[in-house]
Amino acid sequence: MLTASPDTKVYHLLIEFEDGTTEPEVKAILEKYNMTMNTIEYNSDLQPERYYLKVDADKRMGVRDELRKDENWTDHIYFNHDIKKGNSYIITVTEQAIQDENFLAILEKDNLQVKNSVLCCITLGDGAKNWIWESDERKIENELKMNEKVLTVVFSGST
Repeated sequence: MLTASPDTKVYHLLIEFEDGTTEPEVKAILEKYNMTMNTIEYNSDLQPERYYLKVDADKRMGVRDELRKDENWTDHIYFNHDIKKGNSYIITVTEQAIQDENFLAILEKDNLQVKNSVLCCITLGDGAKNWIWESDERKIENELKMNEKVLTVVFSGST
């Protein structure tokens, strides 16, 4: 088991926000945390676009069963890792799926919409100063994930 040194710091933060989250909303969410932010790259192209469905918890397994009909409809990395948000789940789908007529028929039948997440890359601190201690990282990550607009949080770049 790897453990971090208590003096390890992280200096990048990738946050995937719900479709339609604006740059001012991103900044307002991040202002609640004691982080010195050097830059915020709103709607970053650091990773490929990620498409998703927001499905009511009681319909999740039925939708999942229908999505299993074609292996190209769901992102294999996230296949068994739906994100719980309140009474809903976020199911990641591929760009290939959103162009498939059979997939679109499932969406129409289940009254679902494909959404596109907004990725933001935040460089913390300024130079080698004011990075986040790894011991504080988990607390911030857990708090961010509680926000309804936040889908995923990844810290990177430790010293």
